[in-house]
Amino acid sequence: MAIILIVDDDPTVRLIAGEMLRCDDHAIVEVEDGDQALNVVGSMPVDLVVLDMLMPNKDGLETIIELRKQKPGIRILAISSGGRMEPGYLLRTAMAFGADECLEKPLRLDNFVQVVDRLLSTPNPGAVADAIPRSGEQAF
Repeated sequence: MAIILIVDDDPTVRLIAGEMLRCDDHAIVEVEDGDQALNVVGSMPVDLVVLDMLMPNKDGLETIIELRKQKPGIRILAISSGGRMEPGYLLRTAMAFGADECLEKPLRLDNFVQVVDRLLSTPNPGAVADAIPRSGEQAF
């Protein structure tokens, strides 16, 4: 079982994505923007962040940058319908800034679950960096 954070300003997308992943007994945490996502990641262990690229307050790109600073080893799956632009552009940008995978919305059950399973089962080299204390941090 993994802890998966779903970050999307659309409650319907959060609900559907959460239901798709609960079938595999994952623990799901849902938030509506990047600010809330960063608070959750700072307060609990999260294995995977499913992150919408277009959101109010802190968008997906800003959130990816902050997540990579705070938790370099966290897995990130960027999702987007593109809004008024082509979704591929946003998703390519997400990958360039550190997303591990990307998917266009609407999410398809088989593909979405397959990508999530692959991300959760593949070791992330950045995870070692999460375990090394930074200057001023204490190791336990």
